[in-house]
Amino acid sequence: MNHESRTMNVELTADEQKLVDHAKEAIRVHNTIRHEKGDIDTLFAFILTDSGKMYDGGCFEPNIAHATVCGERHAIANMVLGEGHKAKIKSIVIADPVPSVQEKGTPPCGTCRHLIWAHGTPETAVILLQYIQHGADTGDLSWTFPKIEKFSAKDFYPHPYEPVPGLWD
Repeated sequence: MNHESRTMNVELTADEQKLVDHAKEAIRVHNTIRHEKGDIDTLFAFILTDSGKMYDGGCFEPNIAHATVCGERHAIANMVLGEGHKAKIKSIVIADPVPSVQEKGTPPCGTCRHLIWAHGTPETAVILLQYIQHGADTGDLSWTFPKIEKFSAKDFYPHPYEPVPGLWD
C-alpha cells in the first residue's frame, strides 16, 4: 500500500512544497541518526524564513520536565542564531510521529503559538505533517507522511497578546 497516497489535498505554494520536501528528507535523516544512537522518533519543526533560508528543530525531552524544548522553539532559536531577531517565519512545518493516521495533526503549544506569531506574521503558514515509522521489526526503517494540514498563524492565535507602547505613559 502506498501510504503517501492518503495525504490530504492541501494547496501549498512552491516555497511551502519545497519546505515540506525538505522536512520529509530531514525527518528520514534525523530519525535514522536517532535510531542508530538508540533513540526514538520525535516531533520536528522546519522553518522557511522570508529570506529563503531553512532551519530545522527537534524536540528535546530530557528527564527534567521544565527543561523540555519544543521542536518549534528549537527551529526558531536556530533561525534567530542564523539571521537575527528581525528574521521572519514565512512557513513552518510541525512534523509529529504518530502510530496511525490521526484525525487532527499536532498543533503548536501555547508558547510556540506566541513565538510563531512574534517571529512571523498573521499569514505565516503553519503546516501540520503526520509521519509514521515502518520497519522497526525488521530493522529496515522508513517513514511515510500520510496526512498534511495547512493553517495560518492567525488560525492558531486569533487574539494575540500585543503590548501597546506608551499605554501607561
